[in-house]
Amino acid sequence: GRVGRGIYFASENGKSSAYVSCSGKTGVMFLGEAVLGKEHHIDTDDPSLRSAPPGYESIVAKGRVEPKPEDDVEIEMDGHTVVVPTGKPVAQPKWSHSRFQNSEYLVYKESQAQLRYVMTVE
Repeated sequence: GRVGRGIYFASENGKSSAYVSCSGKTGVMFLGEAVLGKEHHIDTDDPSLRSAPPGYESIVAKGRVEPKPEDDVEIEMDGHTVVVPTGKPVAQPKWSHSRFQNSEYLVYKESQAQLRYVMTVE
């Protein structure tokens, strides 16, 4: 991938839908939860990555567009707070130079990722 090997997440379903391939007329998409911990931010591709840098637990490839953070919703799941992006995509001026249109979130340990829902799409 553009950010090396890892478990990829996105805050926008439009980003993830590009990776859904259909068998017949039905595709499958997962809604998952990622424990990002301390994030290392990047704005250019680096397919050589295999882990977060020392002192970090995840890599976030910052996109030029991101769901409006003020519209995020916090929910309780399994005794902890989960932030769910629900806002409309808005430009992120700080990351206008990024090579990523949409943010990509990478974790490198399976213990940082949990599948919550499976969706089928036609």
